[in-house]
Amino acid sequence: MERLLITGANGFLGSRAAACFSGLSGWQVLAVGRREMDLTDPAAVERVFREFCPSRVLHTAAVSDVGACAADPAGSERINVEGARLVARACGNAGARLVFCSSDQVYLGRPGREGGGPYKEEEPCAPTQPYGQQKLAAESLCAALAPGAVCLRLTWLYDARPYPCRRGDLAQTLRRLAGQKEPMEFSAADRRGVTDVWELLVNLPTAFTLPGGVWNWGSPNEAGLSACQLARRGLAALGADPALARPKDLPGRELRMDPAKTRAAGVRFADAADALARALQTI
Repeated sequence: MERLLITGANGFLGSRAAACFSGLSGWQVLAVGRREMDLTDPAAVERVFREFCPSRVLHTAAVSDVGACAADPAGSERINVEGARLVARACGNAGARLVFCSSDQVYLGRPGREGGGPYKEEEPCAPTQPYGQQKLAAESLCAALAPGAVCLRLTWLYDARPYPCRRGDLAQTLRRLAGQKEPMEFSAADRRGVTDVWELLVNLPTAFTLPGGVWNWGSPNEAGLSACQLARRGLAALGADPALARPKDLPGRELRMDPAKTRAAGVRFADAADALARALQTI
């Protein structure tokens, strides 16, 4: 029986991960939010590890709002970096296997690749925003303090199912547009993967068996579709007018990730556009 500690129990990913793993045989799950384990309090982290004695840890807790990190980088660093340090240190001391949830944002501003992705894990990173910088710093801490730690660089996640605790959810935004028939602007130059959170969760148990290191984890966008093009694909799948998604002229962002390493390990995610259309059609 694996004893799994999940942080971020009230967040988008953590809440769903707790539901997913609790339904699997062979896993005893403790999901904690800030009240149960304050990531800024070393004593609180040590207490939870001492009392629960986890053999596996899934660290999803974070300040993931890019704007909030930019507005208060010192505050978000306490959670995203120092919190990760405390969890990683506790994992190392307890001998618990750590899976840390990082982000594709570490690729934003990668030097020498102005022509675009998709990016490989081994390439140097130099993120330009506090959130990406903090996630990259946390990856290094996890590798140093929790031997064998697996750092998953996640794409933007969505959930097409009715479920509480959602924010910034592409699938729900497209459903609302289709119902209200009111147009909305999407970046015409933002290229990244988007992933059905439930497909990600199906593959999460495998993450604990991977060799330690960094892994691109989520649906690839190998065709290089923009956010606007992905939105139009989703609207078409809903039977709505794709033109409800209007292109917005914003500076380009390249966040696409190369899935080759993950595929070689036997984990395959569906293409971003195909998975989004399927999820919207079936729910």
